[in-house]
Amino acid sequence: MRLGLDILNIKDVQFAEKTSLSGGVLSINRRELQGLLQEDRRLSRVDIELAHPGDKCRILQVADVIEPRAKTRGSGNDFAGSLGRQGNVGEGSTCVLRGAAVVMSGGSAFLKDPIGGMIDMSGPAAEIGIYGKTHNIVVLPYPSAGINLPDYAKALKIAGLKTAVYLAKTGEGLKPDENEVYDLPPLPEVAQGLENLPKVAYIFAVLSTKHEPIIGEPILYGSNIDKTLPTVIHPNEVLDGAIISPYRAAGIETYVIQNHPIIKELYRRHGKDLCFTGVIITTAPDSEYEYERAATVVANIAKRIFGADGVVLNKTGMGAEEVVPARTAERCEELGVKTAYAMYLHGADQSDTSLGADTLFNMRGVDAIVNMGTTYMKHKLPAVDRIIGDPLFLPGGIPVNGNIEVSVSAIKGALSQLGYSRITAVRH
Repeated sequence: MRLGLDILNIKDVQFAEKTSLSGGVLSINRRELQGLLQEDRRLSRVDIELAHPGDKCRILQVADVIEPRAKTRGSGNDFAGSLGRQGNVGEGSTCVLRGAAVVMSGGSAFLKDPIGGMIDMSGPAAEIGIYGKTHNIVVLPYPSAGINLPDYAKALKIAGLKTAVYLAKTGEGLKPDENEVYDLPPLPEVAQGLENLPKVAYIFAVLSTKHEPIIGEPILYGSNIDKTLPTVIHPNEVLDGAIISPYRAAGIETYVIQNHPIIKELYRRHGKDLCFTGVIITTAPDSEYEYERAATVVANIAKRIFGADGVVLNKTGMGAEEVVPARTAERCEELGVKTAYAMYLHGADQSDTSLGADTLFNMRGVDAIVNMGTTYMKHKLPAVDRIIGDPLFLPGGIPVNGNIEVSVSAIKGALSQLGYSRITAVRH
């Protein structure tokens, strides 16, 4: 399966009379985009704002971030299943507006946090969070009267995907600035000529079921996957919109899935020092029976079907979810499949670790672990001139545009379960 990404580098984004792309400047007809999104009767209105790198601006209640992408004509469907009709993704050509991001603000109804995920466009949070460096088109949908939480959550996600496609369509027919090609043959052929290289698979934990999943949330080809058994998927499908970030996936935005660093690194090394065999997607169940079953099925796919010598795996969610990939890693090791586990830890302070982490570090053979940070670290952020999203005040009447202190986990793009981060761990 061969996927080509036609990348157009975005230097600026502005409102204009016509939505178009020229010379790296993305122009947006705000009224036209609002009209498109307000066709969804679950939304009473939709506001659109822009935020640029260097602006003294703070975006609140960030539910998701999406890179503007659209399939070129005849190459398949945009976010197949999530935006309607099922169809092919992962092959053909996709237009990418690199340097722009669709930021969905409106998560207060289900995040139950006065700030929620936040993005600062200047200052220290902009340096450690990847979305302080993108030109952000912020979409703020408001629910219609009487709409329940699941329906609003789905409408919020769909509005973001529609915006991403609407913007990326401006690049159709333009000469790309860069091209990226991802080409991996079917499993029976993938190791031909590479028999002397170790075969490596990737285990992608997508969803945690510790919290009640949102009914009907579009995650895999438009469907919720909370009861899905481990499934084999082509890595190009992941890069091309088959998987959308769930609301409950801490540290995994759709933007990061579209630019999945683990998959891209395995592709980069394919045919050089390893043979990339494919991807297994799985969930983090909340019961012992289910996570033991998932661990067994995943390990058997990796060993018995992929014939993998090694696997890379990540976690999703916080706390007890760490047990699931830990058990998966242990099962793989028992079958002779070497494991490398990428994770970040959740704790109140430096001395606090979760039950999952304690269990993980005591499991036999699980000895290749990449720690991508911990959530306990606090950052003091300076005052800003502009706020996008609600609320205006924190508990105690502290203005949210003033000097505040937040956990690093509140800064969208600062910590990543998939390794897409600007932070480096240093031991003193």
